[in-house]
Amino acid sequence: MSKEIVQGIIIGASSALLGLGVYVLARRQMLSFRYTAGWLALFGVGALSSALVPAAEPLAGMIDVTPGVIVSAAGVLTLLGICVQLSISISGLQEQVRTLSEEIALQRVTGGHDSQQR
Repeated sequence: MSKEIVQGIIIGASSALLGLGVYVLARRQMLSFRYTAGWLALFGVGALSSALVPAAEPLAGMIDVTPGVIVSAAGVLTLLGICVQLSISISGLQEQVRTLSEEIALQRVTGGHDSQQR
């Protein structure tokens, strides 16, 4: 068995195990759907990497890199997408916390009379 095939099997098996771990976390509601989908996409690329290496050979030859670089780039781009999604989510949460803090501060200043008059 060639070294590339062994590497592909190891990467595929470890990606499948990590994907299973993400699935278990999602079933326990420890991960939201969008993060589960992102991580499973990343591990899916990893699990299919042994099949993607031969498919990436023509593109790798055109830009004069190894097929492993193409497969690795796909994984890195998936990770970058997850990072952008996390940044968007955190920014939204920060805005919600700021809005809630302002509303609580206003209620404390007015003594809560605003809500009692309605």
